[in-house]
Amino acid sequence: MNFLKTRGSAVCAIVATTACLTSTGMTFAAVDGDSTQDNKVDIADLLDVVSNINLTCPAAPKACLTDFDQSDRTDVADLLTVLTNWGAVGSETQDTASDSPSSSAERLVGPEPVLIDSIYYDSYSRVESRAQLGESLDQGWRTRGHNGMKGVDVLPYCYGGGVDQDADNHYSDHDLEQFEAWLDANIPHEYEGPVVLDMEGDWWPMMDHANQATMDEIIDFYIQGLEYAEAMRPNAKFGYWGLPKKGMTAASYTGPGVDRLLQRSGAIFPDTYESNVGGNDAVRMQAHIESCLEKAQGQVPVYVQMNPRYRDQQLGGWRHFHTNEEMIRDQAQPSLDARWTDVKGNTHRIAGLGLWDAYVYVKQFTPEWYDLSTEEISALWDEVDAIHHSMYQDLKALVGEGQFESEPALAKGGVTTGKSSKSSSVKASRSVQMQSTNRVARSGASRKAGASKSTRGRKPKRIARFRN
Repeated sequence: MNFLKTRGSAVCAIVATTACLTSTGMTFAAVDGDSTQDNKVDIADLLDVVSNINLTCPAAPKACLTDFDQSDRTDVADLLTVLTNWGAVGSETQDTASDSPSSSAERLVGPEPVLIDSIYYDSYSRVESRAQLGESLDQGWRTRGHNGMKGVDVLPYCYGGGVDQDADNHYSDHDLEQFEAWLDANIPHEYEGPVVLDMEGDWWPMMDHANQATMDEIIDFYIQGLEYAEAMRPNAKFGYWGLPKKGMTAASYTGPGVDRLLQRSGAIFPDTYESNVGGNDAVRMQAHIESCLEKAQGQVPVYVQMNPRYRDQQLGGWRHFHTNEEMIRDQAQPSLDARWTDVKGNTHRIAGLGLWDAYVYVKQFTPEWYDLSTEEISALWDEVDAIHHSMYQDLKALVGEGQFESEPALAKGGVTTGKSSKSSSVKASRSVQMQSTNRVARSGASRKAGASKSTRGRKPKRIARFRN
């Protein structure tokens, strides 16, 4: 997956846009332009920005407090932010508890948010040898077994450009044939759930510098892909990964928007990826998701895509994992807390929450990969699987253990993992695609002591095989 632009720091920690909580339970509203974090914009902030003018932000996790527009550089735009907000002081409000009258009067619409499985397992790869190895070593068995038992359904991802299968910014007959073949192999005709089109390629970085005319051209191309996909599966909810970008929802953003594309989509899939390890990004992420909800206008479901990893500030690459606590604090909880209220007084929230990661990172960050035995590869994969499993356990507890008793995880008829025999009462209310389980034929290395294959949970059948 192509993460946000890697120029300078992948994600500068804009601590100046977060609210500060005092020990007395008072909350200070964020002040744009407050680089010194003293809850006001004054000469100290001006001097701070001037001293860093034209400097590129340091690599994460170091903070870049003077980069208000998240451009990875302190420049004139940031200076203007200080001048525009000169004299502003954050308002102080009493921290409200969950039993406050305002929270109880909230008029929520739509079903409870659901937890979904967005992980990219090698068994979904288009490279046959990679897919076979993932299947033979039962990659991700803990996580898939847990999610299948708990009713955490699969979010279908079409990688490699979505409808533009070769990601060359052109829809050829070959692209359309390949995409239609992917749908036929993976998505039932009656499927009504969300489908992610991961189309980034050259268009993705172009968005960061586009004027309105260029952005309109990009949006038109993306909409063409939606129209073709919807013609093939009219009930499915197609949308593009990562839009709107976090920079597009920042208060200081003045570039062209993608609202026309978002409101035309069947679903949107914004991300909450961040590399500010140790820093608190909860306020920033909640503001991002609330902006996404507003742009969707209550008409398009929002499925947030989280990432358990952060970039290495020296070596680069998404090598390291956040702790469960930080991932929940900075990504999961803010997404679940995000709200947008329309003019009719209806309050909207996200439709779902997924955790994206890819096992290919293990290969990328293991120099001796091709010299490893299958036992050693399996052991490395199991380490990552244990992290995923732990995170999904905590996320399931956060979202709610009982949510699937009344609502399917995805829309009725959707692609999903299977269930164990213990969940037959839930399966009975779902389509036939939601009722099957399957254990992939296993061969190769045995696990280390304590991880016998015979003790593992049932592996859910995934109707959608995503190849890349």
